[in-house]
Amino acid sequence: MIILNPDAEEERQQEMLERVQTILRDGGATIDHVDDWGRRKMAYAMQKKADGRYVVLTCSSDVAPVAEAERIMSINKEVVIRHQVIRHNRVEAERAKASGAPMPVDDRPEGERPGRGPGGRGGGGGRGGGRRPRM
Repeated sequence: MIILNPDAEEERQQEMLERVQTILRDGGATIDHVDDWGRRKMAYAMQKKADGRYVVLTCSSDVAPVAEAERIMSINKEVVIRHQVIRHNRVEAERAKASGAPMPVDDRPEGERPGRGPGGRGGGGGRGGGRRPRM
């Protein structure tokens, strides 16, 4: 999974995606799917950005080309906000090859965040700040 900087030029984003795919292919990888989820809100701000362009690349590869792709993505911090490689076992890999990465479904009402109560801070809701008085 790659999270691209949405403020970076579209051309630079595409160059980065093509470069990663080229590195993988040149290393003997087969790319099964490239799922572009588009611009989505992140769970928390990274590099002072509240959202990013999510791209999930599904491939079969040896370790060396993946390591090189990771190195290139970590160098280009102005385009790539975050990246993560997820290794699957055989069953998961076959499922990913067949259908690609499913897009996440957010069934929460607008404005609601996970793990937060009605108070919005996770400190027990209501007033009082969640602290007990000193004795």
